[in-house]
Amino acid sequence: MSARVVWAAVLVVVAAMHLGSGWQGVVPSLVFAVAAVVGFGCLPLLRWRRLPVGFTVFALVVLALVGGYWVARPSAVDSTDPVPVLLDLVPRLLTAARPAPATPELLAPGVLLVFGVSLVVVLAVAGRGRALVAPVVGAAVLYTCAALLTAGRADRVGLVAVGLVVVAVGGWLVVDRLETGGRVWSGLAALPVAVVAGVAVVLPSGGAFEPRELVEPPVTDLGVASPLPQLAAWANLGDTELFRVRGPERAVRLVALSDYSGAAWRAASLYGPLGAVAEPDLPAGARVDEVEVEITVGELTGRWLPTVGRPTAVTVDGAMVDPDSGSLVLVEELAPGLSYRVRGVLDVPDDTDLLNATVPADADRYLRLPGLPYSLAEYGRQVVRNARTPYERAVAIEQVVKQGRTPDAQAPVGSSYSRLERFLFGAPGEPGANAGTAEQFASAFAVLGRVVGLPTRVVVGFQPAAGEERVVRGSDATAWPEVYFAGWGWVPFDPVAGVSSGGSSAAQKREVLDRLASITASPTSTPLSAPPLVTPSAAVAGPVVDGGSQRWIGYAVLGGVPVLLPAVVGLARLVRRRRLRAAGATGAWAYVLDGLLLAGRVPPPGRTAPDIAADLGSAAAVELAGLADRAAFAPTAGPGPVAGSAAGSAAVEWGSVARSARSTAGSAAGAQVGLKGMAQAAGPEVSAWELARQVRGELRRAAGWRRRVLWAVDPRPLRRR
Repeated sequence: MSARVVWAAVLVVVAAMHLGSGWQGVVPSLVFAVAAVVGFGCLPLLRWRRLPVGFTVFALVVLALVGGYWVARPSAVDSTDPVPVLLDLVPRLLTAARPAPATPELLAPGVLLVFGVSLVVVLAVAGRGRALVAPVVGAAVLYTCAALLTAGRADRVGLVAVGLVVVAVGGWLVVDRLETGGRVWSGLAALPVAVVAGVAVVLPSGGAFEPRELVEPPVTDLGVASPLPQLAAWANLGDTELFRVRGPERAVRLVALSDYSGAAWRAASLYGPLGAVAEPDLPAGARVDEVEVEITVGELTGRWLPTVGRPTAVTVDGAMVDPDSGSLVLVEELAPGLSYRVRGVLDVPDDTDLLNATVPADADRYLRLPGLPYSLAEYGRQVVRNARTPYERAVAIEQVVKQGRTPDAQAPVGSSYSRLERFLFGAPGEPGANAGTAEQFASAFAVLGRVVGLPTRVVVGFQPAAGEERVVRGSDATAWPEVYFAGWGWVPFDPVAGVSSGGSSAAQKREVLDRLASITASPTSTPLSAPPLVTPSAAVAGPVVDGGSQRWIGYAVLGGVPVLLPAVVGLARLVRRRRLRAAGATGAWAYVLDGLLLAGRVPPPGRTAPDIAADLGSAAAVELAGLADRAAFAPTAGPGPVAGSAAGSAAVEWGSVARSARSTAGSAAGAQVGLKGMAQAAGPEVSAWELARQVRGELRRAAGWRRRVLWAVDPRPLRRR
C-alpha cells in the first residue's frame, strides 16, 4: 500500500475516533475506527479491473444502507418501508441524549457517515489524480460533525484540530517525496494555517449553530402522578431505607411541581430524552454549582428518579426529563438495586445577589392561582405589606408560615385551598389546624408567594443526614418551596425549619426580619390579620455574638494556624538537631541521612555509610562516612590484639573507600584537606559536624526549589528513626 493511502487512512481514522466523542463511552470511537478501516480495505475491490469502479461503489453503498436499515429496523415505529427508517436515523440521533447512548440504532448514522467518507477519500487518493486534498476534506467533515453533535465540547482547547492539521501538513510535505522523489513546495505548510486563521475570523464567537434546533424532539405523555401526597406514607415508613447517595452533600430532589389547580399540585406530563429537549422556560442563574452523585435504589417505588439540581447527565437508559422542572422519570418502575450516576446543576446565588433581586414579568405559569379565595389573598397581602423587595417578601412569608405552626406527620394530607385555610386559620382543636406535613408548609408558602407576585413551585425530595455515603430513609422525605429570582435562578426556602436553612444565610434572614418586625404594626382583631414578625430566638437560630468586639479573635486564630504549625515543626527539628550533634560522628551522619530524605534521595535499605557516601560523589561525605563508621564499629577501649586488628581492618577499608571517592570527586579534594586541618585543630566531633553541615548544604543546593522552600519545616525527618 502506498504512503499516500496510509497517510489518508491515518487522517480519517483519527477524525473518526474523534467523532465517537458524541456518544457515550469508548466503544463508539472503536466502532468508527473499524468502519474507516473497512472503507479503506475496499481498495482492492475498487482496483479490480473485472468490475467497473462505479458499479463497485454503488454495490458497497447499497450494502451499507441495507445494513443500517436492519440495525435500525427493530426500534423503528414503521419498519416496513426502508426509506423512512434510513431517513429517520439522523433525527433520532439529534433527539437523543447528549452524549448519545451507544446503542446500535444510534451508532448506525455515524458508521454510515464514516464508511461513506472513507470510500470517497480512498477513491480520490487511489485514482488517477492522486489527490492530497480529499483526505483533509474528509477529516474536516468528520471533525465538524463531532463539533455539532457535542456543541463544541468534544475539543474544547483544539488539541484534536491541531493534531489533524499536523498530520495533514506532514502528508502534504512528505507523501510526494516518498512516492516520486519530486520536490514539494515548502511554503505549502502555510496553507492550512491561513485556512484555520480565516475560519477563526469568519466564524462568530457566540451563538453557535445548534443542529438539534432543526429537529422536533420526541415528546412522551407519561401522566405520572405527583408524589406530594406520599409524604405522609414515607414518614410512616420511618427507618426503611429508600435509597443510598454517595457524593457531595446536597438535597436530593424527586420532582418539582409548578402547576397548581387550586385543589392539588400536578406534575408535568410531557417528557423527552435528557439532552434533547428544549431549554427551560426560566433560565438558570448566573452562579451555578455542578455536582455528581451515585444513587443506589432500595425500597423506593414509583417511576420518579432521584436526582440533584437540574440534571444534565444520567447513566440510566430510557430516563426522560421535564425540561422546565428538571424532573426525571422512567418509563418502567424503579427496581431495587438499580445503581446510576447523575450530574446536575444548582443555582447558588450569594446573599448580596438576592437582597435587591427582581422577579421576571413573564412567569405567568408560576403565578397562576385559579379560583383563589379572598381569605388567602388578603392574608398574603397583609404578610408582606412592609416588605420592599421580592426577597424580603419571601423571607416574611417563610417566617409567618412557620410561626405558631407545628409539623405533624399524622396531620390530614392535601394542598387544596380549603386544606390550606384550615392549616393557616383553623380553630384550636380542629383537625389539621396550625399543624401539617411538609406538604402544607410548602404549599402555603408557594400560594402566598404567588399572591404577592413571587414565581414559586413546590419540590418533593429528601434531606438525608450528612456523610460520605448517606442512607435516605422514609423519615427523610420532605417538601420545600422555591422562588425564582431574575438572573439568579430558583432559590429554596424552608418554612418548616425557618431562617436556619434555605437558599440564603440565617444571618441575612435575621437582618430582614429585624427590619420588618421594627415597622410592623400590631395585628388587628380580624382572623385574617398577619401575625407579628418575630426574630428567631437564640435557642433556634443560635447565639448572636457581637462581631465588632470579638471578631478579632477569629481572625487571630485563622491567621495563627498557618504560622503555628510550621513553628512547632521547626522547633521539633531544632531539638532533633541538638540531639544529633551531641551524638558525635554517628549523629552527624544521621543528620546527613535527614538531608537525603529532605532532598528526595533516600538510599536503599541495607546500604553502608561508605557506600552511600561514594554514591554521592562528595569528598566531605566520604570523610564523614569514615568517621561515622569508625565511631559505630571500632572499639572504644585501649588497643589490644583484637582491637588492633579491628582498627587496622577498618583503616584499610577506610583507605580504600577514601581513595575511590577521591577518584570520583576530584574537584572536592582541596576542601577535604582543609577539613582535615580543621579536624586536627577542633577535635573529631566538631570535624564530623562541620562535614555534615557541608554535605547538607550541597544536598540543599542540588534540590528543587519546592524542596528548598519547605526544607526547614518539613516534618518527615521527625518520623525517621
